[in-house]
Amino acid sequence: MRTMKLAPSVFGAGIGNLSQQLKILEENNVELLHVDVMDGHFVEKMAFGPDHIKMLKELTTISLDVHLMIEKPERKLDTIIDAGADIITIHQESTTRLYSCIEKIKSRGVKAGVVLSPATNEDTLKYVLDKIDMILLMTINPGEAGPGFHEELLTKIKNVRELIGDRDIDLEVDGGIDNTNIAKCKEAGVNVFVSGGYVFKGDIAEKIKTLREALK
Repeated sequence: MRTMKLAPSVFGAGIGNLSQQLKILEENNVELLHVDVMDGHFVEKMAFGPDHIKMLKELTTISLDVHLMIEKPERKLDTIIDAGADIITIHQESTTRLYSCIEKIKSRGVKAGVVLSPATNEDTLKYVLDKIDMILLMTINPGEAGPGFHEELLTKIKNVRELIGDRDIDLEVDGGIDNTNIAKCKEAGVNVFVSGGYVFKGDIAEKIKTLREALK
């Protein structure tokens, strides 16, 4: 059975007391810190970049799971890697050079993954399965504050888990994850769970505890 990993999204954190919040995450042994990079083109919002990733790398020992929501990510890979990303996931929809992007990331000793937006067919993954370390499935449109977790996408999650088979690939989910739906995602085959607003609103340690308990 694959290790269950929590990946709180720093996009949901409070910038004013970020260091303190990261310390709480470390004390509660979260496995990954999810970092959304947005360019204002692939998605409407803008958030984080190489300088922010470098800052986070200096502030925490948690591995950085960097989700690129940018057009033509091949133009930014070197600067993102140099900033300290430990895992980089790229949207299937954002580039026509997915193979070379994956190869560039791996050649620099960083883990590589592919992201699918909700409406992107999972069958496109079969051509990269032997090249990647992670698949991230969005349950809301990237860069948008959706209406919450869409349960109909559990079928897609199950299909992707079946495609993965016995390959050493983490399956991650992002979008409205909280203690009411995390177990359903686990049952469908997810082992990495991104949660932003839920974790950072209120008592962070208690929120992490409720997620862990729901995964038991």
